[in-house]
Formats: sequence, C-alpha cells, structure tokens
Amino acid sequence: MALLRIGVITLFSAVLLTSCFDYEDVAFKGVQKFGLEDRSGGNITIRIDLKVSNPNKYNITIKKSALDVFVNGNKVGKAKMKNNIVLKKNKEDVYPLYLTLSEKDLLGSAMSSLGSLLSGSMKVGIKGNIKAKVYGVGKKFPIDVEEPVNLGSMF
Repeated sequence: MALLRIGVITLFSAVLLTSCFDYEDVAFKGVQKFGLEDRSGGNITIRIDLKVSNPNKYNITIKKSALDVFVNGNKVGKAKMKNNIVLKKNKEDVYPLYLTLSEKDLLGSAMSSLGSLLSGSMKVGIKGNIKAKVYGVGKKFPIDVEEPVNLGSMF
C-alpha cells in the first residue's frame, strides 16, 4: 500500500511539474565559426561555435553526449562533447561546442574529402541524440545538422 502511495505521488508530481513547462523548440541558427582547438594524445578537439535561440523562460542544460561526425556525407567517427552547454533563457546567443575525436578516424576520411581542399569549403554534419535537462527533468532529442564550413575559418 505504501509503495502504491509513493507511486501515485511520484506520478502526480511528474505530471504537475511537466505541465508547468511551456516548452518552445530551441532554434539552431547556424555555425558561426569552426576551428581546430587542440591536438594531443592521438585526439583532435574541434571547436564549433553554434548560434542558438532559446525562446523559453528557463535555462536548458545540454549534457555531454557522443555524436557521429560527418564530412561531406562521409562518417568521420564518433566525437564526444567535452563540456555541458547551458542555453540561456529568452536569449539568442553563440555557444562553443567542443568535440573530441580520434585523429586516426579523421585522417582516414581525409582522402574522401580532397575535393574540399580545392573548393575551399566542406559540409560538416553532426548526428545523434543529445540529452537536455531542465530543473532535473531530462529528455533526449535527436540532432541532425549539416552546415557548410569555409576551410579558411579553421586557421
């Protein structure tokens, strides 16, 4: 009986808390800058400055995740987010995303992207699931973004 009471209270609390959130979709506005941040221990850290608009009345924390990285449609490998990102409430801002991936994976896909060196640009894609948290309540969201990147912005 006590277990049933705890279950009902938990369910009621979850419904009450989630109904208090007026959630609007966060809007991805593009890549501002893309560059090599660090290279050590066989890994490469890439910094991608993302312009994002959070129209909600509360901050949203994007938790560290593992994402698939693509260059010109070819999978480069798995990249791990180096840090959590806090999207500020009612604000459009630029947030740095640090992705660490294996140098071996990146070099393996470089041959398929030689055309990018000649054209001066490439398409970088990120695909996977990210976990967002608000007031301790978490939810997974799929992310599938592909943006053209000027190779001159990497250096």
